[in-house]
Amino acid sequence: MTGGAPLTGNGPAHALVRGGGGEGDGAGLLHHLLVDQAIKVVMLVALTVLGLGMALIWKKAGRGGPPRRDDG
Repeated sequence: MTGGAPLTGNGPAHALVRGGGGEGDGAGLLHHLLVDQAIKVVMLVALTVLGLGMALIWKKAGRGGPPRRDDG
């Protein structure tokens, strides 16, 4: 399979390729896509930190793993 589908219509790829035609048409779409990706990355990092924090609290509360005996 070579080539792929032609860039016709008003899809995202077409808007990036044509660039002109409107006030910041391609640039606006590119900005929107970059902001969307940045939001997704920030949310992934936040959920990872939240998960690690919850696991640490769960472990410190004594509910993680077998019971420990402190002879101290």
